Amino acid sequence: MSMPTFTRSLMLLVVTTATLAACAGPTATPINSSASDEAQLMASRWELVKWPDHVIPNGDNGEPVMLNFANETGQGHVSGRSWCNNFSATYALASANRLTIGQAVGTRKMCPEPAMQFESDFLNQLQTVNTYSFSGPLLEISTSDHQTLTFHRREKPSAAAKTKLVYVASEKAPCSNGVMRTTCYQIREDKTQPWQLWYGDIVGFKPEPGIAYRLRILEEKIPNPPQDASSIKWTLDMVIEQEVIKSRN
Repeated sequence: MSMPTFTRSLMLLVVTTATLAACAGPTATPINSSASDEAQLMASRWELVKWPDHVIPNGDNGEPVMLNFANETGQGHVSGRSWCNNFSATYALASANRLTIGQAVGTRKMCPEPAMQFESDFLNQLQTVNTYSFSGPLLEISTSDHQTLTFHRREKPSAAAKTKLVYVASEKAPCSNGVMRTTCYQIREDKTQPWQLWYGDIVGFKPEPGIAYRLRILEEKIPNPPQDASSIKWTLDMVIEQEVIKSRN
């Protein structure tokens, strides 16, 4: 019994298509993660913590080097501090973890060395960035000349937040918070100053017993705070120093 011409043609088409698919192998479906990556970039500030062969400012030896990413009108902008000056530039993300940063413009405050040389090198290096990757709290950006700059995620404060450096004693001290007896942090901004009580919390700070700290904190004013609550909020930005304090016993 002969097979109808239409049926034979259909079977030939199916066999041919299957053969071509087998030769081509599995086809990957491209996944564009640029949007989610951009959201992750914009959700935090990014502090430079590692750049081989460079001294990195951390707030003690100079203002931290920060990147702030934003995309409010369809155009990506990155801004921040390059040590003692502010800068801004455009940026763009693409598939395959591609990142490009345009030529930066910035303030022109004269700063002592090594800040000036560092800023020049840093801003020039940003223009050679070509890829990025995330690893936990870290953002690594790589350049066309095979350098890698590592940034650590930091909380993104309000525009009015101020950065402060404070010492925190290894032990809390008894204090009164309203009608309640409790214990408070002992803090000071200079080692020559006497300890003062800090009645509020330090968000994100988890001290270990017997350890004294120097912290970089973000200070923000709280509008209309509850009764008997502080009108100032402190958030841990970075631990600068730690020191083991011997027990007096």
